[in-house]
Amino acid sequence: MITRMQMRFHHGRQFTALLIVVLLLGVVPFASAQETVLAYVTTQDFVALRHGPGRAFERITVVPPEVTLPAYGRSSDTQWIQVEYEGQRGWIASILLVWSGDVINLPVDGVDPEPFIRRAAALGMTTRETPIYPAFTHMLPQYQVGTIPEGVALELTGRVGETGYFRFQVRYEGQLYWVGSWDIRLIDGDYHRLLDLAYLFPYGRLVQSLEENLAFSLSSYTRILSVWQRLQRGDRVACDPLPTYVERTLTDGDVLKEPLFAPVIVPLDNAVTAINRTISVFEDACTTPGYTLTPETVNTQLAELASAQRSLILAGSLLEPLRARNPLLDSGT
Repeated sequence: MITRMQMRFHHGRQFTALLIVVLLLGVVPFASAQETVLAYVTTQDFVALRHGPGRAFERITVVPPEVTLPAYGRSSDTQWIQVEYEGQRGWIASILLVWSGDVINLPVDGVDPEPFIRRAAALGMTTRETPIYPAFTHMLPQYQVGTIPEGVALELTGRVGETGYFRFQVRYEGQLYWVGSWDIRLIDGDYHRLLDLAYLFPYGRLVQSLEENLAFSLSSYTRILSVWQRLQRGDRVACDPLPTYVERTLTDGDVLKEPLFAPVIVPLDNAVTAINRTISVFEDACTTPGYTLTPETVNTQLAELASAQRSLILAGSLLEPLRARNPLLDSGT
């Protein structure tokens, strides 16, 4: 979730496009009033707490697993989270954390950060005088808090959605605001690296969970398919390690929250059942003394996997329009 082209916005100063390519030292400290805890994170393993958001920064200490910490800041692409542990602030790679709360509104660069050179994930430029809003849910005229002149380079720090008319969070004069993507022209980087606020909502979490389930199912399908294809050719196949059984992590209760996803679950479950059945047969062949694999058994498993492949394709095709729909923005496709 990190990498960047740099950009620093100082209060009262607007950068031109020429300055975008220059790496600047130093950061603007945030006021103590912004030190309110907006989110909490929990470590998933032993993790390094560092002085800054990157592995090049000196390690302060190691934080053990299953420790919940207050979060005070983030890098612009949210690959690093600033936390406090045993009275000392530092940074932990977000891939090693699970979080809850308003991560998107944590101060970019954190509180009282170490001086460092940063590369922003994405940069955009306003194409006209652009209205700015305090939250993406309040992008109506009565909530407008100001404008950004045309031709101003902005660091993009978050988003809601990724196609059509969606919203960007931007950093302007040291503060975070929301603008319409239709007012921004991307001039560097990849906005897909930015944190998508959809994680806060059941719909967005379901999309992400289904994508993960499909990816895991496809991985196990590919491995067990290779096993049975090699057996069909008469090749030797090692029993260790066995392909991983697939388990749907999405609960029926999760799906009931968004009934639109129910049609995706049916082919996904069919694929999971077929994949696991073929893994089970291979495990029996490996662990049962005297078990004999016949050509008929091999062909049956390949037929099962052909059915699983069709189910995975169907589940993916049904998920795609739901992923693009994004009801948070009322922008169905």
